[in-house]
Amino acid sequence: MTNKALWAQKLRFAIKAADAGPSETDLADAPMLTYWRPHVSRHGAPILWGIASGHPRLTGGWITTSQLVAMDVNQGWARTASRWYVLGRPFADYERTIAKDLGMEEAPSGFVQMDVPGYRPLNDLSLLEELLAAWRARIALDHKGEG
Repeated sequence: MTNKALWAQKLRFAIKAADAGPSETDLADAPMLTYWRPHVSRHGAPILWGIASGHPRLTGGWITTSQLVAMDVNQGWARTASRWYVLGRPFADYERTIAKDLGMEEAPSGFVQMDVPGYRPLNDLSLLEELLAAWRARIALDHKGEG
């Protein structure tokens, strides 16, 4: 099996897991992502960027996740190709803190820009939902072409 086929299989597994939803154990064992912000590649692949804590392979600090396949902000979780994440405070909270420190009443969306090479920030979560649906459909379509 090629690396591309293995990655596609991993994405399909993650989508299936996300559709079933996380268990209490999944979330208890998951790293937390604080000050998270969705980003998208020029190919339409969504990821999350933020400060990780409790990650099994990374020591913490700012990270980019593997490809995002599902996210429920209200339930406080995200599923990537590699793992579950518990969502802490969004990056917009960080922007508001900086704006307040600068004496501003409000922080406009995108007020603080952090460069993630190869990706653009996606501040509108309704657009993220559309993007995730399109991305998942594309993964499913690619899988049908393999058989």
